[in-house]
Amino acid sequence: MPVAPSARPAVAVVEPASPLSESDFLLLRQVVAARRPVRQAARVAHISAVTILAVGVLSLPCLLWVPGWLNMGIVFGICVIGLLEYSGAARMRQGVPEAAGMLALNQLALLGLIVIYCLLQMLSFSSEEVTSSLSGMGADIERMAQSLAPLVTYGMYSLIIVLSAFFQGGLAVYYFSRRRHLEAARRSTPAWVGRVLTEVGC
Repeated sequence: MPVAPSARPAVAVVEPASPLSESDFLLLRQVVAARRPVRQAARVAHISAVTILAVGVLSLPCLLWVPGWLNMGIVFGICVIGLLEYSGAARMRQGVPEAAGMLALNQLALLGLIVIYCLLQMLSFSSEEVTSSLSGMGADIERMAQSLAPLVTYGMYSLIIVLSAFFQGGLAVYYFSRRRHLEAARRSTPAWVGRVLTEVGC
């Protein structure tokens, strides 16, 4: 009668010891926590860059219907600001402290561009042009348009200026306030920790 082979003894799998100590893991957690506001600001800047570039690119076909040096300059300025915002988002993600000031000034430049455009539109507004475009539609409609057109035009562009001051100004303040987080993260990040986080995309 054949004898059943004896069962082989189980071989224990020995996990290799971690090259990092508990203090190293603690340092990694602290650096990741210090970088959290920076990563959030980089995401905000990236979304802002995509939005600005989308507005600039979508405005290009409008130049075919409304040509002119002013409109070309505005559209070109928007595209340049969008590209700078994208570059600033990348530098923010890399932890460069100067990225905060760059992004803030970029938002102020966008605000200035919007304000200049709105003021020029208000200064060049002519109620006679509105009336002439509605000629033939009746005297009552022409009188109503002539009285309401300035109010609507100035009100609309004034509202754009106020909203832009709120959003672009607020975003500029937000970017400026991120500089201290960038500097704190840089001070608290040893070279080897920065290399590890860069390799894992953090």
